[in-house]
Amino acid sequence: MTPPGLPPRIALIGFMGAGKTTVGKILAESLGYDFIDTDDLVVARAGAPIAQIFRQKGEPAFRRLEIDALQSLAVRERAVIAAGGGAPAQESNRRFFLSCAATFHLRVSMQNARHRAQAPGSAVRPLLSQEENAIKRLYVARLSIYESLGRPVETDGRTPVEVAEQIMRMLGDPRESPRPGKSPGEKP
Repeated sequence: MTPPGLPPRIALIGFMGAGKTTVGKILAESLGYDFIDTDDLVVARAGAPIAQIFRQKGEPAFRRLEIDALQSLAVRERAVIAAGGGAPAQESNRRFFLSCAATFHLRVSMQNARHRAQAPGSAVRPLLSQEENAIKRLYVARLSIYESLGRPVETDGRTPVEVAEQIMRMLGDPRESPRPGKSPGEKP
């Protein structure tokens, strides 16, 4: 059962490298919710890594799997969901973000997104293999979609813990309290 005053599902959206998975895990642990990454669901259902799905079946096949994964989460309780960067761009997924979850847009600059997404140990992102101008166009095209679907949360210059704490404040969770040395209501 979902704690009183909290939504049953919290969705994190944003461009590649925004920190959805990292922040999502922290947020889920803090709230006692399950953490679900839609990319992981797609990989489990397809039995293949994302790069292989893109290479062998193409992006449309990946997007169909992503749509199915999100639809399966529409009734899930006590879940923090990190959605793939392209999930909100699919018209059929927008209802989920608007009606089925409290949705937060993790805002990240293009420069930081590229830096984070290419860091050692980060997930393989097939769309980053495109030329620079194509990635910039993709970033700009998705930005307005993210803004229309989720409450904005800045990530540049902030730690994942600070971002998760802000989301908890935005949710009005009474368990979120300032860290030592901070005044109540002080911004990170």
